[in-house]
Amino acid sequence: MAERRRHKKRIQEVGEPSKEEKAVAKYLRFNCPTKSTNMMGHRVDYFIASKAVDCLLDSKWAKAKKGEEALFTTRESVVDYCNRPQDGPHLQSTHSSLLEKIRD
Repeated sequence: MAERRRHKKRIQEVGEPSKEEKAVAKYLRFNCPTKSTNMMGHRVDYFIASKAVDCLLDSKWAKAKKGEEALFTTRESVVDYCNRPQDGPHLQSTHSSLLEKIRD
């Protein structure tokens, strides 16, 4: 019971993702090639990181507009952007959520 309370507080501290983060996530969701598999009886969709990096390097965020700097310039910049803390409510670990369902 106490774990649930702590978890809710941690999610509230992180806050909402910015418009830019939501747009990048939506772009990856619809444009990055995915694969499907079954994990513990549940269908899981996943993507390959190298293909996601290639997808983001071909996106509008990799091309600079006049007077603005491009968000993604190299593969390393894409990896750094994606490796930022991902504790928000929009991202979750499939494995841990499935384990919690099994325990309940």
